[in-house]
Amino acid sequence: MEPYDFVLGADVVHAFTALNTREREKLLQIFDGLARHPFAPGDYREPGLTGREYEVRLQDELIVTWWVDHAVKEVRIVRLEWT
Repeated sequence: MEPYDFVLGADVVHAFTALNTREREKLLQIFDGLARHPFAPGDYREPGLTGREYEVRLQDELIVTWWVDHAVKEVRIVRLEWT
């Protein structure tokens, strides 16, 4: 399988840049893992306002929301939330 890339939404970029180096490295590992395994499901799915289904994963105290664009081989990370 050809590798996928990850793409961050603007809100995710702003949240990412506000973190310290250790936290950013942890997030990069999560993002890389999603791109390496684009067919792996999240912990649950939620519908977006447009009807798109988003995958959601809870990892430690972080909630990551994404969808996969298989046509261009990208994992689009759209939201980060801390519990």
